[in-house]
Amino acid sequence: MTETKRPSINWMDILWLVFLAGLALLPPVVEIHKQAILLAFGVLQLAEGWLIAQVPRRGPAYLVLLKIALATLLVDHTGEISINSSYWPIYFLPVVTAAEYFGPWSTLAWTALASTFYCSYLYLDPDMRQYEITEESLGLLAIRILFFFLPAMLVNRFVVEIRRQTQRYQDLAETLAETNRRLEQAQAEARRSERLAALGQLSAGLAHEIRNPLGVIKGSAEMLTQKLGESNPLATELAGYISSETNRLSSLVTRFFWTSPGRCTPT
Repeated sequence: MTETKRPSINWMDILWLVFLAGLALLPPVVEIHKQAILLAFGVLQLAEGWLIAQVPRRGPAYLVLLKIALATLLVDHTGEISINSSYWPIYFLPVVTAAEYFGPWSTLAWTALASTFYCSYLYLDPDMRQYEITEESLGLLAIRILFFFLPAMLVNRFVVEIRRQTQRYQDLAETLAETNRRLEQAQAEARRSERLAALGQLSAGLAHEIRNPLGVIKGSAEMLTQKLGESNPLATELAGYISSETNRLSSLVTRFFWTSPGRCTPT
């Protein structure tokens, strides 16, 4: 069985109520049991959405059973011989309900159950003992039973196709959602890569700008060492400090450049 969500009241429920009201105005009008059963059908139809919401798994089965019971009571109270009642098509209501909520095999089973209740009048109706069941009457009964199965399978085929299309659209929507998520993730990665590349370029430019003055400082310290020689030991020592610290700063800049985002560590 496939669960189907329905609104509490829809236009089809209104049509059912109009149909039941029409039956209530047809003979036998003064049959109180008939009117009460039709009223029960109307209340059940309006409460159908609520019942399914309260009992989602077993609700459809309860719904079909109640409609079969009401249909059996209606036929029993609308004919001198129940099985000959003009209201026998009322069994289409539980049959169509089963076709709406269940799969093909379950729909066949529910239709067979409704047919069994209808055929039960052959044995349970006391008035049937006065009549002989002829081959012609059995043929007419078989035609009615076959007509129970016709709308059941037609409606069920339509409902199953609608469910299949709905599932297909849901799968497509999920696929599109996953594709959009991956696209957004790829765009985020691309933006991150762009930021890292820009940071790498900034690091390269910064390293270049720092190295230039460091080179000038180092060169000046070496020239100062060469000019002074041993004439000024203190200045020569300070120039050596300047040169060694300049080399250390240059090494730090190189390591920072190669380990910054957007750059690869050299092997």
